[in-house]
Amino acid sequence: MTDRNFDDLAHRFRQRIYGGLKGDIRLAVLNRDLAPLLSKGAGLKVVDAGGGQGQFAMDLAEGGHRVYLADISAQMLQQAEEQLAGRGLGERVTLLHRPLQALPELEEVRGSDLVLCHAVLEWLEQPRMALQQLATLLKSGGHLSLTFYNRRALEFRLLQRGSFRQLDRNIQSGHWGGHPGSLTPQNPLKLEWVQDWLLQAGFSIVAHSGIRCFHDFMTPAIREKLPAAAIVDKELEYSRLEPYRQLARYVHLLCRLP
Repeated sequence: MTDRNFDDLAHRFRQRIYGGLKGDIRLAVLNRDLAPLLSKGAGLKVVDAGGGQGQFAMDLAEGGHRVYLADISAQMLQQAEEQLAGRGLGERVTLLHRPLQALPELEEVRGSDLVLCHAVLEWLEQPRMALQQLATLLKSGGHLSLTFYNRRALEFRLLQRGSFRQLDRNIQSGHWGGHPGSLTPQNPLKLEWVQDWLLQAGFSIVAHSGIRCFHDFMTPAIREKLPAAAIVDKELEYSRLEPYRQLARYVHLLCRLP
């Protein structure tokens, strides 16, 4: 297994990941969880590690923060550059064509107030080590905003479909990704694993939310009948409640260094 580079799928991300109702739910949860930190004022130094097209990072830049957007995919960064130009944010965002693991080598990104690592760990060969590397980018008291694909949600989806053989094969082989063009990650993670890795890296968890706790279990016909804003509001309401967040498609953990 090797780290995933999305040069071949960059064109799909804006629609499949960033756009539409899924993207609205994601942004609503992130904005709610990070509001106490961001409300302290503009001027935070932010690193978006594996940030792709950088939608959320650009929103932070628009709010007055200094952002370094890093990704291994040149195609992703090219699309980010086009959006930066369109939004007039070129002076607030620095693009770095680098893998996450190489970021500690750069003096300019050390001592950051906030590091974003959204939907990256599940595509890495060594996710635990990546968290240790991200910790070196933060100043004392700095925060890490981490999202990852929830393996329990994927297991439940296969159970719901009656795909017992596929589930057993995935567990035995350790390979979960779909076809080469699939956006299902190769290494979905369990919450308890990530919590343990964060503890080892010196982090404490200050907020824990689920992203898309019920959205993906609704039929398209039902979703289309409801106002998008109503679904987003209910996702926010249930995103911190058990057992709903245990089955969310993604988990968001806001973490802090001592």
